[in-house]
Amino acid sequence: MTQNRQTLHRNRCSTQEFLFSQTDTREDDPMSDSGRSDVSLISAGLDELLKEFPDILSGKSFADAAMDRLRSSSKFGAMAVRIDSFSAAPETEEEREEREECAADILLDVARAIDSTCNLSDASRGMWGIGHGVLGCFFPEEDEISCMELADTIRKNLAKIREETVTIGIALYPLIQFGKSQILENACKALDHAAFSGPGSTAVFDAVSLNISGDKLYQKGHVHEAVEEFEKALLIDPSNVNVHNSLGVCYGVLGFYKKAFEEFKTAIRLNNNEIMAIYNAGLINLFMGNRDNALKFFLVAGRLGEDVFETAFQTGRLYLEMGKPAEGKNFLEKAAELRPESGAVFRCLGKCYAALKMRDKAIRSYKKAVKLNPHDSASLSALGYLFDIQDENPEIATLFCQHSVEISPENGLFRHRLGRLYLKQNRLDEALTEFLKAAELGHDSHKFIEEIQKIVDG
Repeated sequence: MTQNRQTLHRNRCSTQEFLFSQTDTREDDPMSDSGRSDVSLISAGLDELLKEFPDILSGKSFADAAMDRLRSSSKFGAMAVRIDSFSAAPETEEEREEREECAADILLDVARAIDSTCNLSDASRGMWGIGHGVLGCFFPEEDEISCMELADTIRKNLAKIREETVTIGIALYPLIQFGKSQILENACKALDHAAFSGPGSTAVFDAVSLNISGDKLYQKGHVHEAVEEFEKALLIDPSNVNVHNSLGVCYGVLGFYKKAFEEFKTAIRLNNNEIMAIYNAGLINLFMGNRDNALKFFLVAGRLGEDVFETAFQTGRLYLEMGKPAEGKNFLEKAAELRPESGAVFRCLGKCYAALKMRDKAIRSYKKAVKLNPHDSASLSALGYLFDIQDENPEIATLFCQHSVEISPENGLFRHRLGRLYLKQNRLDEALTEFLKAAELGHDSHKFIEEIQKIVDG
C-alpha cells in the first residue's frame, strides 16, 4: 500500500473467506461512528456561534454560496476542521449541561481561529461555514503547500487562546473527475484519513483517503459504493497494492470472479510478496472451479513464511477435497493451532483423520468441533458413524445421528447413517423410513431398502 504523509495502522481481516486490509480503529477514535461528535458539538454551540457570527452559512446555503464564489476559480482548496476533545457522551443531566457550555466555548474559539485565517489580507481571502457536519473552509487559488500553511495558521491562532487541538482534512481542486461541489466532501474524507495520525494532524485527500472511505463502506455492507471509492482511488494512484486487493475482494463478494482475479493479479504484479492478494487469487480460482490453480496460489502464499490461518486452512481443506488427506493433514493441524476456536477447522481435521484411518484422533477432533458449535450437524453425524463402525456406544452413536438429522433433515447422508444404526438395533420401520428419505434426497440407500423389504416379506 502506498503511504502518503502518514503511516496507517491496518489489520488483516477476513470476510466471506477473502483476506483484506482494514484500517485499525478504536471505539473512541474519531474515525468510529460512535466517536464522531462534530454534529452534536456544533449543535450545542450554535446559538453562541450565531451571536458572534450572525452571517455564518450552513448546509445548502453554505455550499451554494461557496460554489458561487468559486465559479471563476481554476483552482482552490477546501478544509474540514474537527475539534479533537469531544468523544465521550455525557451520562447525567448536569454533565450534559456542562458539556454543552464547554462545547460552545471551544466551538467559538475554533471559529475565531478559522475566521481570522480566512480574513488574512491577501488576494485569496477564504470563506467558512458549516457543511457535512463540520466547520468547512474554502480558499480560492490556493495549492497544497499554501493550504497546509493555512491549516498551521488555524492551529497557531487557536493555540493562542486555548489548549484544545483540531484535526484538519484538506482537498484540492482540480482533481481527476471530481466536481467543485464535491471538494468539501473530499476534505471530510481526508479528515478521517488524518485521524489515524492522532489529534492535531492534517491529511490531504488522496488515494489513501478513498481507501479508508471504501473500507468503511464495505464494513457497513455497501459493497457497490465501496467499489466506486476504490476505483476512484486507483485513478489517483494506480500502483496502490492494497486498493487493488480491496477492489478484488469487492468484486469477489459480488460474484464478478474474473474481474476480481484481474485485480489480485495486478496487486501481485506490483508486489509479488503480497500474501493477501496471492491467497485471494487462490480463493477466487477455487470459486471458479480451478482447483489446481487455487492450490498453486495457496502454496505460494504459505511459502512466504508468515503463519496465516486462512492460507493453512484452505490449503488443507483443498487437499482433502482432492482426495489427498495425507498432504492436507499438516496444514489443517497448523490451522487448528492458529485458530483453536474455529469449529470448522476441527470438523475438517476430523474428516482428514478419518480418511487416514486415525479414528481416535478423528473422534477427538469431531468432539472439539461439536463443543465449539453444538449445531454442527456434519460433526455430530460423523461421530455417530465412527462410533458405529467401531461398535462403541450404540446409544450415544444413535443420539449423535438423530441430532444431526434434527438439525439438517435435508441431508441424505445423515439420514442414511441414522438408518444403519436403526437397522443394527432391529428398528426396521424407523430404519426403512430413514433409508427411503435418504434415497429421496439423492443418497444411494437402495441396497438397505431392499434388505429391509426382504426381511419384512420373508
